[in-house]
Amino acid sequence: MPPLEPMTLYDISWSHFCEKARWCLDFKKVPFTIVRVNPRTRGEVRALGKRGDVPVLEDGDQVIDGSAAIAAYLEMRFPEPPLLPGDAGGRADALALQSRCDDELGPDTRRVGYQVALENPAMMTGTLLYTRAPRRWLNPLLRRLIEPHIRRKFAVFPAEVDRSRARLHAFLPELQSRAASGGFMVGGRFTLADIAAAALFDPLEIVPEFVRDRRYAPLFEWKRRLMREHRRRQRTPWLTGAPPVGYPRL
Repeated sequence: MPPLEPMTLYDISWSHFCEKARWCLDFKKVPFTIVRVNPRTRGEVRALGKRGDVPVLEDGDQVIDGSAAIAAYLEMRFPEPPLLPGDAGGRADALALQSRCDDELGPDTRRVGYQVALENPAMMTGTLLYTRAPRRWLNPLLRRLIEPHIRRKFAVFPAEVDRSRARLHAFLPELQSRAASGGFMVGGRFTLADIAAAALFDPLEIVPEFVRDRRYAPLFEWKRRLMREHRRRQRTPWLTGAPPVGYPRL
């Protein structure tokens, strides 16, 4: 039964965890409105009594935070079309892979992505930095304020970045093998596992070490094809030349 009122999703437009939540809502064909959260203050989410992390879904008096909790809520509230396989083994596999993507893939791609963006600040134009005068004149100051905050919040420090890179090189071949076996992560059909893998993999499009590595070309093509078929916005890959600028490229 459709909701009487559209749900409200509090998100940050370039967040890959928010894209995961948006994709789940769109797949379920659930009407929703978006509140864009200020990435510097997170005040819109804090006003709901939350810590400031996104995404957060508001459905009447229900407030659900985190993409995994949002997916579970939508699956309970709107069983069709299903996000999970019908058999117990498939459901367990899809949920386990989602957890790994949430706990490893998402944080690791974000960390290495931010490291690249902080080294190439033009990538933040249109997201964290302003594009037009007179506000763009504030960008040098904003960069000095934003960088330490990002590094602290997401642990974008050399040792942590190296560990993320190592985990990604270990995990991506498994995802690629799953995609190659039947075109989907679990059970031969589109599920929450595909949404989690594709959405949380997307930041690697701007990380030359990965996007230019021919070993992972089939996995990137799988992700791009899936997102095209579901009409999702994607980051522009940084394959050659100067780094891409602005959303959805960060």
